[in-house]
Amino acid sequence: MQNHLLTLLSEAIEQGATGHGTRFFTEERLQQLKLRENAGVLQILCLKRQRWLRAKPEEVVRQLYLLSVVNDLGYGLNRIAVEWPIQMGSDAEKQRADIVVFSDDAQTDPYIIVEVKRPKVGDGVEQLRSYLRWTGCFFGAWSNGNDSVAVLREEDAASKKGPYTFRDIPRLPRNGESLDEVLKPLTPNDLRPIQDLRSLIERLEDDALSNAGVAAFDELLKLFFAKLHDEIRPASKLDKPCQFRVAASTDEQLYEKIDGLFQAAKAKPNAGDLFDAGEHLKLTGDALRLCASAIEPLSLSHSDLEVMDAAFEYLVNPEQKGQKGQYFTPRPVVRMAVRMLDPEDGERVIDPACGSGGFLIHSLLHVRSANKWSSTETYRYANENLFGVDFDDKLVRVAKMSMIVAGDGKTNIIRTNSLDVRAWQNSSAATKIGTFSRETRDGTFDLVLTNPPFSGKVSGKTQLNAYDLYDMATRGLLATGDETDEGDDQDQETPDTPNKTRRVTSMKRDILFLERSLDLLKPGGRMAIVLPQGNLNNVGLGGLRDYMLSRARLLGVVGLHFFTFRPFASIKTSVVFLQKWGGVAGDPQADYPVFMAVSRKPGKDNRGKYIYATDEEGRVLDVDGVPVVQSQKPGAVDSDLEQIASEFNAWRLQNGVRFQ
Repeated sequence: MQNHLLTLLSEAIEQGATGHGTRFFTEERLQQLKLRENAGVLQILCLKRQRWLRAKPEEVVRQLYLLSVVNDLGYGLNRIAVEWPIQMGSDAEKQRADIVVFSDDAQTDPYIIVEVKRPKVGDGVEQLRSYLRWTGCFFGAWSNGNDSVAVLREEDAASKKGPYTFRDIPRLPRNGESLDEVLKPLTPNDLRPIQDLRSLIERLEDDALSNAGVAAFDELLKLFFAKLHDEIRPASKLDKPCQFRVAASTDEQLYEKIDGLFQAAKAKPNAGDLFDAGEHLKLTGDALRLCASAIEPLSLSHSDLEVMDAAFEYLVNPEQKGQKGQYFTPRPVVRMAVRMLDPEDGERVIDPACGSGGFLIHSLLHVRSANKWSSTETYRYANENLFGVDFDDKLVRVAKMSMIVAGDGKTNIIRTNSLDVRAWQNSSAATKIGTFSRETRDGTFDLVLTNPPFSGKVSGKTQLNAYDLYDMATRGLLATGDETDEGDDQDQETPDTPNKTRRVTSMKRDILFLERSLDLLKPGGRMAIVLPQGNLNNVGLGGLRDYMLSRARLLGVVGLHFFTFRPFASIKTSVVFLQKWGGVAGDPQADYPVFMAVSRKPGKDNRGKYIYATDEEGRVLDVDGVPVVQSQKPGAVDSDLEQIASEFNAWRLQNGVRFQ
């Protein structure tokens, strides 16, 4: 009966659509809830008031937190109040705190305040702080049921009064515990996985970084790097205290400690060029204390890669990326492409325009899941088989950090321009990946997965001479948009004019990336590349399509919805799947089946906000079709791309298309 009621409770929370959940609480606490159905309405018994109440999402979280306060922290109900009124200023109306724990039986001295009404962490923590200011209470907590933040109010050291400052602490004090006991060093085994790193970053930006005079991206990345260095250690040292902690330290002591960890992390072998040798933390004072205390109790190294991926994507300024014609590939598109090309252990994968490393991360997840690997095997695969290249410093840093979390394959993320022959040959890419020249037409990679930037052009004869497509353009076999007949001004959109010499001054990057990606593949290797729709149907680009089909078998084309890249761009694109002729693909053929699909459900609305899959009862589902309130996994985007991937895999089996 209890399990049936808990299922109804899950439905009620999802249908409430308030942002509350239950992932933060244990199964034991869920089973302790008192539930009943009354006239078709699900009700919950208040532990404190012993009254049946409608099971609204915030009330469910309150009752779960009450059970935690009583059972986990050890406070008696005689010292607990709910809906306790707080006077917020002389003229303001009283507001009611969700849960208050007192230090005395008479309930006159508030000791802990818990806020659960506001589901967004920023709003909830700000409301909690206002309660702590007006009551003089030192400890507080916010929770939406999926995540929780414990807060300490600190007084001015000299006056013992305001101005008050606030910082996160690892947990609330148990009954009879001192602050020193709460702040005792944690070990890596004590750290908890992050539920929503993006929300945490947004809160830190508002709280600490907006007025700190530093670049939020750079300083947070430094903190994450130092934190990972402290967490990643041999198994024999996992019970040793973490060094990344705030504790009772002065601003100078805290800076020395955290910057020391950052310097030690940079000095580690294979740290790569993620940061300059002389780089130090620029974050200081209260801003550093706020950020470090928020990160301290969390585990970056054992958090869900999807959570980290979404947060790192958010860290890079989308406006800056949009100006460069670069857009993060939506993760449903990434997952579809990875599933369709099905990378296996031992196969080398590269993204020559890797951005934040999405294709590489999801290739790793795909292979790791298929083989049920340990961290050691994951590390080996990442270091031996995953390679990424990008010219944007911020994106390279994010990709490297993502690979550290995923399996420490950061040494294969290289900062250079994949289209610039001189830059490539003068970088480590020439030795790690292979030489770049007009004559090098076969690489060593089994898979290329990429979403190259669409805007921008490559100019200069030295650069362009490295490409077959440039030669075609000069001979009138390919319209580039910048070619003119010798002595003539021509329309940029005219079709190909064979055997007529043209002066070509530049070529679009997305066109050249197609050739560059084909060159990186070994014979029989396969590729997924996101291209503007015009590359597939513009009359003037017929030569590009002929060139593509002369070098590779067209496996399939998936037309993406117009909303796919919103809010960053509104552009019609397709994912083109190719297999290079030779090897397992055999000799070139003229007649063969091709998989075609059009996405009708992008998983986004017209503003670019993700739409999540639900069942007939309105419950958000995970990727396995299980309600997230039961599985405690992230919700699945309501897209048809997973279905398209499944249909492609069935089509490939039916048509005998071999990858190995």
